[in-house]
Amino acid sequence: MTDIRELLAQNIKNYRKIRGFSQEILAEKADTSTTHIGMIETSKKYPSPRMLARIAGALGIDTPELFTTNAVTFIPGYNKSIERLYQEIAGDFRQFEKTVTERVRELQKK
Repeated sequence: MTDIRELLAQNIKNYRKIRGFSQEILAEKADTSTTHIGMIETSKKYPSPRMLARIAGALGIDTPELFTTNAVTFIPGYNKSIERLYQEIAGDFRQFEKTVTERVRELQKK
């Protein structure tokens, strides 16, 4: 049986690394201290439900994913490539969305 705190700690650490975040960046995004993130990632502290939601939000995932036993594993190099690809695709989509929105507005004016 998996210890829930260890599972949570490992999942936060894995998702953080996949996103390319340091503990400092995650702490800033989750509005907490680096020390607090470090304590959570080493299973020395257990976050409140509100903090869990802030951490999940900072990582761009739903809170329950922090407790999934089949969550992603960080593989150096591989995950960074996937995250870079994800960022490129997201950027392309934002540009596409912007272009479509502008075109729709132009058409609406006619």
